[in-house]
Amino acid sequence: MAQKSFRKIPESVRSKVANLPSDEYQVGVMRSYPVSDLEADLLAHLEVSAQGGIAVVPQTSLPPAEQGRFSKWNLTGRIVRRTDLPKVDRSWGFETPNFGDWSKGSHTITFTRQVYQVEHLHGHQIVIAMEEVSSHDKQVTIAFRVDHILNRTAADHDADLLFTLCLLQENVGAVDVVASTTSTGEWARTMALTWEFLPVGTRETESVIGELTRRLRLERNDPRREGVEARLEALLALRPERMLYGTSGFQRYVGAQFTPGLVVFENARYGNAIYVMFEDWKDLSKRSRVDLLAGSSRGFERIIHRRGWEGRLRHAVQTRRNDAR
Repeated sequence: MAQKSFRKIPESVRSKVANLPSDEYQVGVMRSYPVSDLEADLLAHLEVSAQGGIAVVPQTSLPPAEQGRFSKWNLTGRIVRRTDLPKVDRSWGFETPNFGDWSKGSHTITFTRQVYQVEHLHGHQIVIAMEEVSSHDKQVTIAFRVDHILNRTAADHDADLLFTLCLLQENVGAVDVVASTTSTGEWARTMALTWEFLPVGTRETESVIGELTRRLRLERNDPRREGVEARLEALLALRPERMLYGTSGFQRYVGAQFTPGLVVFENARYGNAIYVMFEDWKDLSKRSRVDLLAGSSRGFERIIHRRGWEGRLRHAVQTRRNDAR
C-alpha cells in the first residue's frame, strides 16, 4: 500500500521542480488503472467510476475529509501551534464564592501563563482536476492535477508544496509535478518512455560508464555519481548484450539487455531498487513505479539496493538467462 502522506518534500520532487521550464507549476500525476478497479470503486471518493466497461471521469472532484488529515484540513482548516514564534501571555479566570459561601457573593480568580501562539488556517477547498488520457485493453490512464498553482520563488513555497503533495498522495497514491502551462497532451508525450540502445561489444567498461554518466548529466562533483557508477559497473560485470538509455520527462533511466526478453532497468538518479524484467519488458518499462508496485509483480522481479543486492541480481539474471537458452 502506498504511503499516506509525506513528512518532508522528497528530494526527487525538489529536483523536478528545479528543472521545470517555468516558476509556476502544479502537483499532479498520471496513473493507469484496469477498468475493473474503477468498477470496484477504487476511485469512488473522487467520483470516478466505470459503466459498461467505460470509465466515467469528472472534470473535478473535492476530496472528502475521510481520505485523510490533509483532505480534512483542505475542507475545514486547522489550528497550528506556532512553536517557531515567541510565547505570549495568556490569561483566563473563573468565578469562586467568597469564603466558600455563594450567599456571600463571589469573585474572579485570574491566572496568567506563557503559551505558544496559534494560527487559524482556513480550509481552501482545493479540488483535484482530472482528465482521461487514453483508454485501451480494458485499461484507462488518467491525468490528475491539484487545482492550485505553485510558484517556486514564493516565500511560502515549501509549505504549499508539501500540503498539495500530501493532498494528492492521500487521494491518488502517487505524486509528480508539471508546468502549469503544459497541456495534458504535451504532458503525456513527455511521460512516454523511449529507449536508445548502446552496443557494449568490445568497449572498455570505463568508456561505457563514462558515456552513460554523461547522458545522465551527472557531473564529476555530483554526490550521486559514485553510487551510479558502482551500479553500472555491477550491471556490466554480468556481460549484457547491450545497454539502454531512456528518458521520460525529467527522469533518466538505464538498462542492460541480456537476452531479447530479459532486461534489467534502473532509474539511475533516484532509484532505491532495480527491476529485472523477463516478460514483455517493452510494455512493463512504460509503466510508472507506482503502477508496477500496485500490480501482481508478474513479469518482473524487484531487488532493493541493500547489502548483497549484487548477488541477488547476479542470481536473478543467470537463472533467467539460462531459462532462455
